[in-house]
Amino acid sequence: MKQAILITAYKNIDHLIRMVDFFNNDYSFYIHIDQKSKLSDEKISILKNNPKVKLLSRRYKVNWGSIQHLEAILLLARKCIENKDAEYIHLITGQDFPIKTPKQISEFLQNNSGTEFMTGQSLPHQLWKNGGADRIYYYSPYEVFNGRNWQRIFIKAFVLLQKAISYKRELPASLPLLYGGSTYWTLTSSAVEYIIDYLNKNKEILSAFRYTFCSEEILLHTILMNSPYKDNIRQNSLRFIEWKHRDGISPANLDERDYDNIMNSDALFARKFEYPVSEKLYEKLIEALK
Repeated sequence: MKQAILITAYKNIDHLIRMVDFFNNDYSFYIHIDQKSKLSDEKISILKNNPKVKLLSRRYKVNWGSIQHLEAILLLARKCIENKDAEYIHLITGQDFPIKTPKQISEFLQNNSGTEFMTGQSLPHQLWKNGGADRIYYYSPYEVFNGRNWQRIFIKAFVLLQKAISYKRELPASLPLLYGGSTYWTLTSSAVEYIIDYLNKNKEILSAFRYTFCSEEILLHTILMNSPYKDNIRQNSLRFIEWKHRDGISPANLDERDYDNIMNSDALFARKFEYPVSEKLYEKLIEALK
């Protein structure tokens, strides 16, 4: 089965090279590397020159929480659909790694042909602050400020100001019932093509998500959950993630402690791999997946 893997990355270029090398020629790769990242040009060339890599772009400067991440994802998805070289498309990060062999992944998807793997629930989302309303109804300038350092105070202050004056942004009347869930998914190429076609025909929808928070966790889910593909969606992203805070980090950087849980998981990919913390886990996985 031909498959494509879309990757948004900003670090750990050696891990990316390892990942591409792990897969056989039934898999093609579409990679966006954050323009802000300072990665070795030599290593990027190694990745770019791999025949499995169909696109390696550095178009966007991706601030955490900004629409640039969604735009990078859509860039990769458009190119993948244009090439028509995959039955299934996976969206992962540069810190993911497969926890099944390429053959096992193909067999699983063949046995579940036509199923869309994506988590999503209608807003208000029970796990999000204020049900996710703050993400949509207030301007959040993550495109301008870095939400991961001291600059986040400006974002918070701007949202509080809008609340203080009872301001809410007006959303397009064409926007359907909103859904939200995990950024990462495994979808049929036809479902991804539906998303791209929908956005081409409804350009105001993408514009409405500018200056919102983590739009990639809402827009694509909203489109599919209001589409003919809704009944094919299985609420499972097929990703192993340890959300508990560990060593002050969430999601946790995976290590040997996670090996048994990973091997017993039905997931196809796991994250986050961070080095040197994850090196021994990586070595055990490679040995197990031979």
